[in-house]
Amino acid sequence: MSGRSRMPPHGMKGPPPPLHDVPPPPFGGRGRGPIHHASLLEEMRDGPPFGLRGNHAPHPAVIEERLAAQHQEIQGLLADNQRLAATHVALKQELDAAQHEIRRMSHAVANMQADKDLQLREARPMGELIQIRGDIQKLNAVRQELTGQVQALTQDLTRASADLQQAPAIKAEIEGIKQETQRVRLYS
Repeated sequence: MSGRSRMPPHGMKGPPPPLHDVPPPPFGGRGRGPIHHASLLEEMRDGPPFGLRGNHAPHPAVIEERLAAQHQEIQGLLADNQRLAATHVALKQELDAAQHEIRRMSHAVANMQADKDLQLREARPMGELIQIRGDIQKLNAVRQELTGQVQALTQDLTRASADLQQAPAIKAEIEGIKQETQRVRLYS
């Protein structure tokens, strides 16, 4: 019965791991003293510190050996930290230089675009002027052709007007010929 209320065993000893890999404050917060290295904490969870088994203390050589190993590990971590800091500084400098170069290139591209736009604006009127001159020549040719057509139509209209003015006389002449033809028939 008592087994029913028990929580399932954890897969590890000690408290659950932190949610984030944020290093703890150097003195553990709330004035509790310095925090020990993670490997020391693991050893403490597994048993008494520095291999204390039973009632007797470990041999000083074992303690010194462990301290030397920890010191060597700390020195390695310090060297790694220094390398990472130097790499960080170098990368930051490279990033700053790259951003500066991007800004410089952006300004250069903007200046080149402005120059190109100015050249296009200056060239456009010349191109438009050439096109306008061509259009004027075409329109002059069309105007001359239309003027010729108007002159021809004016001449045709003048002839038609003259013919139209002669129509009553021609009509009277035709009428006279008809009457004379009828008289000739009557007398013949």
